[in-house]
Amino acid sequence: MSLENLPDVVREAVEHDHRAVRPLHPAWMRAMVAAAILAVVLAFVLANASLRADIETLPMWLSWGCSALQLVLGILLLGLALREAVPGSGVPIGTVRLAAATALGVQILVGVATSIYSPAIVMPGSGVAPGIGCLKHEAMMALPTFAVTLLLIFRALPMRAPTAGLLGGAGATVASDGVIHLLCPMANLSHVLVWHTGAVFLFMGLGWMIGVLWERLRWRNSP
Repeated sequence: MSLENLPDVVREAVEHDHRAVRPLHPAWMRAMVAAAILAVVLAFVLANASLRADIETLPMWLSWGCSALQLVLGILLLGLALREAVPGSGVPIGTVRLAAATALGVQILVGVATSIYSPAIVMPGSGVAPGIGCLKHEAMMALPTFAVTLLLIFRALPMRAPTAGLLGGAGATVASDGVIHLLCPMANLSHVLVWHTGAVFLFMGLGWMIGVLWERLRWRNSP
């Protein structure tokens, strides 16, 4: 139906609702923005922090190789999150599950392999304090990328904001964990599973919850 055939009241409402909007860049271009923020943060951390004491005893594939793999997986997850944000370009739910499971699986397997190749460092106390320290550092590293990714997601008006938020949280933390892997001196598997993997789950859940809240506010404020 053309605009001329609409009732006068409807036509006038449509005409008065016209406003210029900025075109949405492709998902890969917006993912590069998030990846640039990620790269700056991680480069700053690596330039100002000391590598783990056993870095020389780990095989190259397990140290820098696995860190690079986690970084690539993180960027791919950010790209999926920003593609999911565009209405009509959503990622199949099976792909979402596979991507999240793969990223988590790789993060856990890196921890398992590291615990095999490197003896655990005994820390004073119960281990809670260094665990909280790792969680805090990983959260601080992931937060800038996570925040920028959410802004880009909501700019696109996603139909499944919780899913996009979950992918964004996973991407930011999996990539950050790749650097934590080079810095954290504790190789014992329980530390990695509780605090490192816990950080990934924390941001995935946070992204999901922020997406749910955004959807509720969006529909509540809709005319």
